[in-house]
Amino acid sequence: VAIGEEDRKSLADVMRVIVRMCIPLLTLVCGAVIALGEPLTNLFYHDSSAPVYSMTVMAFRLLPICMPFSVFTLNYICYLQAIGRRLVIHIESFLEGAVFVSAFSALLVPSMKMNGVYIANILNGIACVLFFFLYAAIRLKRIPRNMEELMVIPETLGVAGNERMDITVRRMEEVTTVSEKVIEFCRKRGVDERKSFFAGLFLEEMAGNVVGHGFGKDRRKHTVDIRVVHKAKDVILRIKDDCIPFDPKERMDMVTDDDPIRNIGIRIVYNSAAEVNYQNILGLNVLMIRI
Repeated sequence: VAIGEEDRKSLADVMRVIVRMCIPLLTLVCGAVIALGEPLTNLFYHDSSAPVYSMTVMAFRLLPICMPFSVFTLNYICYLQAIGRRLVIHIESFLEGAVFVSAFSALLVPSMKMNGVYIANILNGIACVLFFFLYAAIRLKRIPRNMEELMVIPETLGVAGNERMDITVRRMEEVTTVSEKVIEFCRKRGVDERKSFFAGLFLEEMAGNVVGHGFGKDRRKHTVDIRVVHKAKDVILRIKDDCIPFDPKERMDMVTDDDPIRNIGIRIVYNSAAEVNYQNILGLNVLMIRI
């Protein structure tokens, strides 16, 4: 969503939350698992003299250490996928899946036996995180100093404050007014009349659908958060709400012969926009329209 909105700060904030909040919380959970290694092993084995007992205890005590590194790696890979850095993903996946674990295991297993495999996985996690730091340093030609630099967010991603507008809709009566504001914003930005008109029309249709179909389904107070972005030749609309899940594409497909104009507004949006993308993320409907 942040990439679609050309929002550099929000994109970096996602990773900051993972590093500053999610990973520390996960580390506490992993610490509890490590501390409870023997009680957890007793759920499966009771003979403490059996080799499998000691191996399981060490698994509970060592493997949780991998988790914080894995969480960072997985989220960084998701970010790379979103911005299309496929080559880096392929290299990292090969190193993580084949090179690091195999190499560390080959070095440690002869002397440490099964514990060597566990520790090899921990070292694999550390090596993967260091790989991303190395990747950023190579791209920047220096050590990354903050999260945006570590993520090597493309220079072309992002817009200035005057290139976007944020509006909140709380009632149906506001939809038309907001549509007019979007058209005026586009015109002031030098957007041609056709795109300006479509921006207002698409916003009015989609925001109106949310208010009309979503606001009355429960007793909660809802809002529609709208962001309009103008970058180069594109106008991007982001419509976000916390109502019940509502996929416009599914509604658009509900056409019958006896009612050919049913959902015609949504069909106009999908047929006229350059790109329409709907997601339901953490209970939020997020619709991105590129004109």
